[in-house]
Amino acid sequence: MPPDASVLSTSAPEAIDAQVMRQVLGNYPTGVAVVTGRAPDGTLLGMVVGTFNSVSMEPPLVSFMPMKTSRTFTALRECASFCVNILAADQSDVCGSFMRPPEEKFRGLRWRAAPDGAPIIEGVTAWIECTWADVIEVGDHYFVLGAIQSLAAERDCLPLLFFQRGYGRFTPGLLMTSDHRSLAAAVGVAERGRLELEHLASELGAEVSLLAPLGDEFAFVATAGSSGGTSSPPPGTRLPFAPPLGMLLVGHPGAPSAGQWLDRVPASAPQVREAAADQLRRTQERGWSLTLHGPLATALLDELVDAFSEPARTPDNERRLLEALRRMTAFHEPEQIVPDRSYDVLQVSVPVCDADGNVVLVLRLSGLPGSSSGAEIIASVDRLRLSARAIERTLTPVL
Repeated sequence: MPPDASVLSTSAPEAIDAQVMRQVLGNYPTGVAVVTGRAPDGTLLGMVVGTFNSVSMEPPLVSFMPMKTSRTFTALRECASFCVNILAADQSDVCGSFMRPPEEKFRGLRWRAAPDGAPIIEGVTAWIECTWADVIEVGDHYFVLGAIQSLAAERDCLPLLFFQRGYGRFTPGLLMTSDHRSLAAAVGVAERGRLELEHLASELGAEVSLLAPLGDEFAFVATAGSSGGTSSPPPGTRLPFAPPLGMLLVGHPGAPSAGQWLDRVPASAPQVREAAADQLRRTQERGWSLTLHGPLATALLDELVDAFSEPARTPDNERRLLEALRRMTAFHEPEQIVPDRSYDVLQVSVPVCDADGNVVLVLRLSGLPGSSSGAEIIASVDRLRLSARAIERTLTPVL
């Protein structure tokens, strides 16, 4: 039976909405690569692509599909060769680098030249250098065929994936077990401060928690309430290391650097990034953190956090949480704390450090009754610091 002619049509029906199409096709995961080149004048070029594919073994061909409107690709076509850099799972920050203006894309990145001169980014899982076999117009994209000239596997590691408009990684069962072990180890360390945690909760009539870094996330590892129970998230509940969260841990072992943390703000929100940079500086100068109640209902926020903490979460779960939290940006780290002014406090936090001064845990106070004056907030910080020092003494033998 001959195929239906309507199925073979390349014209898009008017009924198909572009946004819906992106959402549906976003459920198909793809690898993430950076295509690099070196212009005749020596300028380094690079663009992130999620359309890289192997095409043929004989002859050896690969492909990718850039947008026709891409200025970087227009410049790349003048290069004698290009190099496909397949990113590793721990290189999501590299994607952020290539969202910068052209002259800043390679700032801070280490690279070396492939045999024909295109840049190989340090740390990639593999690279393939090609010459141009063909460039074909297809709709609003080009279909680029590359003739492979040289290639190599660099690292035996997991690749970076793109799924539902977010970056992530494939997690085999054994690695999930390892991650659970890391969390269990952090919980075990935090439990050494259990008595101090319970004493502080009882004294202040509030809820206290300890949080620990876990790579690109951080987690609640111990909680205590004034009446023995607590409405704080249970141990194991996770939060993303992204503005405006995790400021006290940023830049310390087990947590992102300041640049990596800021790069999790979308490029389309430069004002949010600027505000986050100011808040990070302010928090690190103060040595403590303050968040006020904002427009989000507590129940909704708890629901978003629970969905993010699920082992089978999707990038959409993370995106919804981050979008909600960005609406709270103005309620994080107020510039001034006026002693006689009232504040509706969500949480106050101080760092818990090891013997070398690295922040290894964060001690968090929440559930304060009603509004608090600026003077009361400062007094709470001072009291939290006393408990943080006590907890540090219990950690010394195991850190």
